Amino acid sequence: MKREEILALCASNPEVIAYIINLESQIKALTERLTTLESRLNQNSRNSSKPPSSDYFSKGKPNPKSLRKKSGKKPGGQEGHSGTTLEMVDNPE
Repeated sequence: MKREEILALCASNPEVIAYIINLESQIKALTERLTTLESRLNQNSRNSSKPPSSDYFSKGKPNPKSLRKKSGKKPGGQEGHSGTTLEMVDNPE
């Protein structure tokens, strides 16, 4: 329902109209207060001049994301590569 429709239905009783207007002003004031409190809650040391010790509910630093792409190869020596190893000797020094 629109505001005008509600006021038209309650036109016979001025107390109801005054009550509706009072409720509208309270809703507006509470909405403004909510937005200011939410904006204050969203501030932390990264986006304001607050010290890091005041970050109570922050989630911390985001996890680092590597920009490297996976090559698809398995770790270690690759297939077909001739490896070199030291041979055992008869007289180790």
